Amino acid sequence: MLIIFVMMVLSLISTTLPAQEAQTPAYATTQAKASETPAGPASTTTLFIYAIYLGIIGLTAAAISGAFAQSKALRTAVENIGRNPSAADSIRGVVIIGLALIESLVIYVLLINLILFFVKWTNYKF
Repeated sequence: MLIIFVMMVLSLISTTLPAQEAQTPAYATTQAKASETPAGPASTTTLFIYAIYLGIIGLTAAAISGAFAQSKALRTAVENIGRNPSAADSIRGVVIIGLALIESLVIYVLLINLILFFVKWTNYKF
């Protein structure tokens, strides 16, 4: 989970860094500025950056809430096993199923983030 978060942050940093431009004569830059359209690739770049931000926030929130839910489930299971040791087998089975369901929600958020990350934003114009 941490590796994916670091990869998203690094890709965000690499997309926001300015690109190295070749040296061009002064007369060529005035002609190039007149022919550029402001609504072209800049809008798709901002959509990509918003998708990365959304992915980082969503994955972080899902991981934190999943960790809290798993810790609470384990805490109550251990307390109940301590109160009634004869019911340990049934409690253990329910806890394993519950932890798998909690973890699957975090995996679903990861899947949505990967879809957002690999969408070709150049196909969409807003």
